[in-house]
Formats: sequence, C-alpha cells, structure tokens
Amino acid sequence: MIEIPKAPLNGVFTLLPIENVHYGPGSVIGLEGALAAHGVERALLVTGTTLATTTDLVEQVQAAAGGRVAGVFHETVQHVHRASVLRAAEQARAIGADGIVTFGGGTANDTGKAVMVCLSEGITTHDGFDDSRVRYEYPSTLEVPSLQGRPVPLFAVSTTLSAGEFTHFIGVTDEVRQVKDLIIDRQIAAKAVFLDAELTLATPAWLWASTGMRSVDHCVEALQSTNAHPLTDALAIRSLGMLDRFLRECLADPADLVARTNAHLGAWLSISGLPNVNLGLSHGIGHQLGARCNVPHGITSCVMLPHVMEFNRDHVGDRQRWIAEAMGVDTRDLSREQASAAAVEAVRRLVADLGLASRLSAVGVGRDDFSGIARDALADIIVAANPRPVTSAAEVIALLERAL
Repeated sequence: MIEIPKAPLNGVFTLLPIENVHYGPGSVIGLEGALAAHGVERALLVTGTTLATTTDLVEQVQAAAGGRVAGVFHETVQHVHRASVLRAAEQARAIGADGIVTFGGGTANDTGKAVMVCLSEGITTHDGFDDSRVRYEYPSTLEVPSLQGRPVPLFAVSTTLSAGEFTHFIGVTDEVRQVKDLIIDRQIAAKAVFLDAELTLATPAWLWASTGMRSVDHCVEALQSTNAHPLTDALAIRSLGMLDRFLRECLADPADLVARTNAHLGAWLSISGLPNVNLGLSHGIGHQLGARCNVPHGITSCVMLPHVMEFNRDHVGDRQRWIAEAMGVDTRDLSREQASAAAVEAVRRLVADLGLASRLSAVGVGRDDFSGIARDALADIIVAANPRPVTSAAEVIALLERAL
C-alpha cells in the first residue's frame, strides 16, 4: 500500500508550452492544422535514414502536413553529433525553414531541437555550441545559458517510447570531447506532439521495448528524486503500471494498436512534469555511455537502472516500495529492504521478459571505458542531484564493475 507522506510544500511548478498532444491511430492527420496555426509554410522534416529509405512513412507524414514541408533531412546520427546538426541546420537555412517537424525517436527529435538552436543563435561551427551548453563543475558550479534568439516552432511525431518530444532540453554530443552536453530552454519545447500508433509499426521491436525501459527509468528516478513532487509521483506511478503491462503486450502482439497507444501514453506520463524534479545517476551514466560508447539510451537504462536503484536504496525511504507496487508486487508483508529488493527484481524481470541486454559486456563496453565514463558523469548536473551523493569517480566505476 502506498502511504502518502506529509511534508511541507511550497514553490513554483513549471509547465512547458506544449499546446496539444494528438494520440491514437491516425492522429497525425492533425499535423497540417498545427502547422497552419503557427503560420508554418516551409518546415524542415528531420527524420532517420531507415525511416526515409526503407518505408513510405515519411511520405505519409509529408502528406499529413498538407504541403507545408519544404525539405527532408534524414542523415541523423545516434546521440546527435554536432557535425550532423550543423548539416541539418545548413539545409534548414537553404530552404528558408520557418518550422521544424521531427519524425522518429530521440535522435530525430534532439536533432530537430538542436537545429532550432542553431537557427536561433546563429551557430554555424562546431565550437558555436559551446555558448549554449550547460556547464557544470563538481560539486556545485552551474551555468545554464538562455537562448538569445527566438526559435522557430517545433512539431514532433513520435515512433518510439523515450518521450523526448515532451522535454525542453537536448543532448548533443561533442565528438571531439566524446561528451554529451545539455542545452536547456523552455523555448525549444514542441508546440504539438503526435503519438500515432500506426506510424510505430515499423519501429524495430528491440527499439520500441528499450525506449520503453528509458521511460521506466524516468519514472523510477522521478519517484526517487531529492525534490520529488506529488504530481510527478502520481504520473510516474500510473506510468509504471501502464509500461509494465503494455510493453509486454506489444511484444506478444506487435500489431496491437491499443497496446501501442497505451504504451505511448505511458511514456508521455513518465516524463510529464520532469522540469520540476531532478533525475539521477542512471540517466547521468547513460548520457556518457551513449556519447563515449554509442550505447542506445534505452539500453543504458536496461543495464544501469537496477544497479543504481541498489546504490540509492538507503537514501529514498519507502519510494522503492512504491515502485514495486506500481509494477504489480504486493509488498504488504515485506520489510523496507525486502520491498526495495522486489522493486529491483521487478525492473530486472521486465528487462528480461522484453529480451533486452542487461550487462555492459553485452553491448561492447569494457573496463577501458570506465575511467572516462566516470569522469564525464561527475561533470553531468544530473549526477549531482542523485539521492545518494556521488562523491568520487571510484563510486561510479564500482557501479560499472557490477554492471559489467
């Protein structure tokens, strides 16, 4: 049973300027109206090479846009390297883009957001991103620059479950430093998001499932946050229940559009309100596993989340009991320690049931990578907010060893 804590509350809850979320099969038909409402006539559509060259889905999205897409950029790169963003921004300038439509998962979405920043801030070179990136120096030096210009509007059509379409930040990888930097500004939030299950049928099963685990990670770290909030608690608990059920149903029947829509909505719930709570070490290590070792973010969550939960166990009170119960475990007769172990096991069982990787060694990460990952993770502001303070690279390396 989830017991509601009594705690003093005051503050400001930030809502992002997302105007509409269109969901369900066929919902992409609303794209033309959304573009027209913002006066967009020459959008750049940002997508992935696989979607653009092996399916007709890009053409379907263009048709739904009603002639308001002037060009397509599909040479996106996983983890959003600066060079790929610069190429997309060059195309956006060439067509006089007055809006961005992203179609795909996190890579397409973050690339599209980064193009918005390039257009807004006049970024044309690799080093030009430095003025906009978040700078953090352990333990407490933080600089979050605001955008100086006015970005063109963004419209996101999602084909995965990472839910980046609902955020106001971007992860962009500096290929030279092998570090994923954050850019944060409310102006880069989408104006409208489209969760059309029919457009997800071509998404590979491993990608759909692993990005779903990324949303599980959102829920777990939001619930364990040092500044957890009742609204995000409620959303995360409902999201965990939906994802735990519907990810399995999607695997059993990939054509089940009802299950896919529910999984999409669960992913949306997982990330709603997250501008107001801090995440933690699973996300922070995941950022650097992606930038340095090219591991997809969903897979980083599969591998690292259970170990981070164990690391944090004694610093999160009964909140891992909440996680266990949200994922269908009856914890009434369990001690706090037993309930925490049950929560970790529920996450591990979901990863296993989905047939996803659970070890670093299975995704090509070895001990030679550990020192760089640990160093860069300590420079990630998300790690600084972990509920159990992370005080040294050695602690991160120890976690990586357990995940190897």
